[in-house]
This record gives sequence, structure tokens and C-alpha cells, in this order.
Amino acid sequence: MNDKKQQLLKASIELFAAEGFWNTPTAKIARHAGVATGTLFNYFPSKDALINAVYVELKHEWREHVLAGYPEEADVKSRLEHIWFRNIDWGVNHFDHYSLTEQLRMADVLSDETIRHQNEELTFLYKVVCDGFDQAIFKEMDIDYFNRIVLAELDATVRYAVAFEIKDMALTKLIMTSIDILWNGIAR
Repeated sequence: MNDKKQQLLKASIELFAAEGFWNTPTAKIARHAGVATGTLFNYFPSKDALINAVYVELKHEWREHVLAGYPEEADVKSRLEHIWFRNIDWGVNHFDHYSLTEQLRMADVLSDETIRHQNEELTFLYKVVCDGFDQAIFKEMDIDYFNRIVLAELDATVRYAVAFEIKDMALTKLIMTSIDILWNGIAR
């Protein structure tokens, strides 16, 4: 990726996380990145395009973190535990990025193309969920409800750990407790 484009994405992430994506003018992003305002529009034709690029960048960062050491051939529970642990670890240790990702996901600002791209990047996650349902490991429920339960507990765990500054072994213990609670709620 071009250095200026990377600088603009980095500046956007920092400012969006600190000030909100709608409250941050493109001129301020360009200044923060050390480039001319017009340069921003050479890489991103609109602020919406920039917002979508920021989301894709954050999800790529998240995906790389989650997939480190991913046990692709393991059973459903082991794969889910890995994803869970790495996801919470990323959220706690990169809370500004985690929060911004959640804001963007919930704000209904993402293009259909960005959502399609995200879905392609998440095939490993969909496979775990589908395997769990196909193998009758998970309780019978609508998949949308399943996803909402998982996301809600994940978010609660990340935000609790950050609010109470839980780190190191205490964080590991919290994550293990949370996966037990999740597993007991979704598994037969």
C-alpha cells in the first residue's frame, strides 16, 4: 500500500477513534497525516469511501490477530475458543480500534461492497458456526439470534476487562470464564 494512503488511514483511525467519524473533517485528517487535503481525495473519492476503507483496514488487522495460530483442523470447541480468546485479546489491547470497528458496524454507513468483502474475510468464522450447527453441537436456534448472543457476550467481556483494567493472568482467567459461560449457553 502507498505510504501516503497508509498515513491517511492511520490518521483517520486515530482521529475517528478519538473524535468520532462524523465529527472529524477530512481537512483535519489530511493535516494529521501530514499531507495536503487534496491528496486525501486522490486516494479516497469521498469521506464515505474513507470510512469504508478504515473499516476494512481495522477488520484486516483484527483478522490477522485472530488467525495467528488458528487451529483450522481442530474440533468446533477448540476453534471457537481460539477465536474467542484472540478476539477478546485484540479488543482489550486495541480498545480504540475495537470501539471504532463496533461504531462503524452499528452506524449503517458501510457499503454493500465493504460488507461483501467482510463476509469473504470471515469464512473461517462462518465455518465454525456452520460446523457447530451441522454437527448438532449447538442448541437449536436461529443463526441471527446465535450471532447476537455471541457478539453481546464478547462485547460485555471486552468492555468489562477494559473498564476494570484487567490484564495478564486475570484477563486470561476472565476470558476462560466467559468462554465457559458462552459454551454452556450455546452447546447442547
